[in-house]
Amino acid sequence: MAVGTAGVEGWYRGLPPRARYALTAGGALVLVLVLMTTSVALAPAGSRVAAWWPAAGLSVALVLWARSWWRWVVVALLTLVSLAANVLGGRPLPVASGFALANSAEAVTVALLLLRSGDPRRALASMVGLFHLVRAVAAGALVIGVGAGLAVALTETGDPLAAGRAAAASHGAAVLIVLPWFLGVAEGARRSRLERVAQWSAVLLVPALVFAPFQSLPLAFVPFVPLMWGAVRMDQRTVFVQLLATGLLATLLTASGGGAFGHLGQSGSPEVVTALVQAFLVCSALLVLPLSVAVVQRQETLTALTRSEALYRHAFNSALLGMLLLRRHGEVLVVEEVNGVALRLLTGGDGRGEDDVVGSRWGDFFLGGGVPADACRDEAGDARSWHGEARVAAGPRPWVQVSLSPLVENSEDLFTAQLVDVTGRREAEDHLRAALDAERVANEQLTELDRAKSDFVTNISHELRTPITSVIGYAEMLASGEAGDLDRMQLSMVEKVQRNATRLLALIEDVLAVSRVDAGSFTLTLEEVNLRAVVWQACEVLDTQARDAGVTVRVALPQGAVQVVGDKAQLERALINLVSNAVKFTPAGGEVTVRVRRASDSVTIAVEDTGMGVPEDEAHRLFERFFRSSTAQVNAVQGTGIGLTLVASIAHAHHGEVGYEPRPGGGSVFSITLPHGTLPQQREAEPAVTAGW
Repeated sequence: MAVGTAGVEGWYRGLPPRARYALTAGGALVLVLVLMTTSVALAPAGSRVAAWWPAAGLSVALVLWARSWWRWVVVALLTLVSLAANVLGGRPLPVASGFALANSAEAVTVALLLLRSGDPRRALASMVGLFHLVRAVAAGALVIGVGAGLAVALTETGDPLAAGRAAAASHGAAVLIVLPWFLGVAEGARRSRLERVAQWSAVLLVPALVFAPFQSLPLAFVPFVPLMWGAVRMDQRTVFVQLLATGLLATLLTASGGGAFGHLGQSGSPEVVTALVQAFLVCSALLVLPLSVAVVQRQETLTALTRSEALYRHAFNSALLGMLLLRRHGEVLVVEEVNGVALRLLTGGDGRGEDDVVGSRWGDFFLGGGVPADACRDEAGDARSWHGEARVAAGPRPWVQVSLSPLVENSEDLFTAQLVDVTGRREAEDHLRAALDAERVANEQLTELDRAKSDFVTNISHELRTPITSVIGYAEMLASGEAGDLDRMQLSMVEKVQRNATRLLALIEDVLAVSRVDAGSFTLTLEEVNLRAVVWQACEVLDTQARDAGVTVRVALPQGAVQVVGDKAQLERALINLVSNAVKFTPAGGEVTVRVRRASDSVTIAVEDTGMGVPEDEAHRLFERFFRSSTAQVNAVQGTGIGLTLVASIAHAHHGEVGYEPRPGGGSVFSITLPHGTLPQQREAEPAVTAGW
């Protein structure tokens, strides 16, 4: 048998999708026809309406199952099947047509309302879904009731109201009992075989006895008991099958004259028997379905709570930081739960376990009241959070960061605490603080040393300035012949003394200027300066040095005056330093070119030489104080390394910039870029020129 079933199922699944779809729809329609014909045949004697119409539930399920345009094909076929069933049941063609149209309208109404309210497969997963199901069934019952009443009123004699009322009750009861079996059902807990056998036996035996032909006592409520037993203990599919089985037993046995309803029909109206059977079916459905849904929801809630608790336990116990749950007893916080990390931090690994910590006072684990031992409260008396660092009473790593907060906002009973080991961070902070203190002391000492050095350099420079000035003065007197005529050799010696003394005086002036920059007393006497004159004067000063070195100095100037606002003497000093450096680093036969270029808002003085250049990896240090390039050291070029520093200081004091770049083909190009400008009183008259300033 199992092999045959598997073979039929395999054959069915092997069919093309369209063929499988058509076969399923055809089988369902045949079953609808059988159920309709049977219901008409089982109507109580003398009644013009069947007591139960299970085909209505199957019709709604078939419309829900169909997809797209197939749904309307199914509705049309249902109409034809219903027409055939009513004709076979002995109804005239006009009446049968009215009932057929009403049956189809009912199925469409229930199906569309269920589809509109959401996924029909979830209709019995919640009370909201059950409400939508009952509402759709009631709407469908109203439609079939109105349709049946109109069919009776328009086509034959009879009471349209009674026919409509009977049809509505018959179809509503059938849809409530049959349709749930086709909707999605939730899995329930597996019960023991003994309980399932006992419960099924009660479901089948009790209705059979209550509606038996020999039984006339009014015990129609008794079958509710085993149905409720199933709703509470069994899965939904079992509940729906048992509900269907109870409906079939009650209908069949009542139709054969059994039970209190059947005996009542022998002496009363058959319409009353039909109404009582329908009422029994509706009551059964409305009693069992909500109970079953409530049990399913309860089970899902318990499952969700269990899953949530398991997730909480997993997160709580596997957290990388210490986690505690605290409960307020009076005004004291007591440990309710603790994870492994928090247990290690609070006990320091002294052997105490979770049982030793749970129930202990929270504040006892910290020294000196580092954390609030009682429930934190704000001014209004509500629970509030607390964050800080505290020292643990036990353990080799005593410092933890604590975050204490109510588990629920304004909770008065439960708090959570998070612990993070910050001992390493605090130790690092202590070491860093000590290092910063040491660095501060060293910086103060260096500052004092630098101040002493600057004072020493300034004082020495001032002390040297007077004798050097005297040396230069007497050398000039000797060279002029005021002390007597000198021969050529003597005059040459005096000129060398004068020249070197002048160089020494210039060096002293540079040192003093750098000292003033360091002391913040470097000031400028601003005036309008023509850079053409500054360039010529600087080159004239260095003419002798250049001729002695065998270096040609060239000047390239633009037409017209090149005006800037600055200190003429300091600009001249900066240019002298640049040209002097270029001459020193250029071998005999080389050239030094001084160029002045104007831009829209700036002027650039560039000193270009054909000398030995600067290594690329040392270029970024050229303007550092006392820096001398390896080229200067290898070639024994004299210098102190403060000339370029002074040039940069003068340029920055004029709101300008200094620059360096290697000269293509060898050599260097040093530059000073200054902003265009005139004195303030002239800027008002020439706004276009003063835009750069």
